[in-house]
Amino acid sequence: MLAFAGNSVITRYLVVGGLASPVLLTIVRFISGLATLLLLRAWFPSAFPGTFRARRDMVGGIFLGAYAFSISLGYQFISAAAGTLVFYAFVILTMALFGYLRDRESPTLRSGAGQVLALAGVGFITFGGIREVALVGVVLMALTGSSWGLYSVHGRSAGDARSYTFHTFLVVGAFCVSLIPVFEFGAPGGLSIQTTPNGLGLALFMGMVSTALSYVLWHLTLRRIKASQGGIVQLIVPVLASGMGIVLLGEHLTLALALGGACVLTGIFLNRVNPGSG
Repeated sequence: MLAFAGNSVITRYLVVGGLASPVLLTIVRFISGLATLLLLRAWFPSAFPGTFRARRDMVGGIFLGAYAFSISLGYQFISAAAGTLVFYAFVILTMALFGYLRDRESPTLRSGAGQVLALAGVGFITFGGIREVALVGVVLMALTGSSWGLYSVHGRSAGDARSYTFHTFLVVGAFCVSLIPVFEFGAPGGLSIQTTPNGLGLALFMGMVSTALSYVLWHLTLRRIKASQGGIVQLIVPVLASGMGIVLLGEHLTLALALGGACVLTGIFLNRVNPGSG
């Protein structure tokens, strides 16, 4: 969860600080993440069992790619604190909806109230006049959360979480490589990153450690819990990311952000599954 929170803060820092363009940040993040998984697979072949399954892994790769580019683009227009709250509100809503429709989990009054509160919180953040929040940023972070939620629940059907992570990274990594000549020749200057510890160094750290390695651990965990429970365990992420954004990036804590955050976090909490339900 600390790695997930760090991804949001690092992305916001790099993009808004002009240290990396959103597209190149995404390319570096996922190519370096794929390289990490390739090295792990070479060193420990038995740790990544399973072969590429076109339908499952291509669909998962599309969800992962949508998440990857929308989060980098979104943090140009929204603070790390507000963006993470919107992100996880839509993770919860997406995973809960999937649980109802696919896993036949029965919605309860409490979970329904939680989802309404989460949406109300997003409304406070969107229309509360927060200086660091634009509507386009909210929309992109909603897409980020929905894509991540779908990527997560889609991965629950995979035979092995490590194989699913590896092959979806392979899909996104190949797509990222194909983008390089397109931007280099079609949009000169569209790809940029500072080759400093605060630029390229952070992007590589995010790709290799807080993305690739943490995703393997996340999918191993997710297979052992229900889809809606997968959302509640992430309750700590928006708290961490919001605090880190305020403390490390100097973002402002406003009344609208506090109210929106309280609604989102309460909504996530209420949407949890009873501990005794299995």
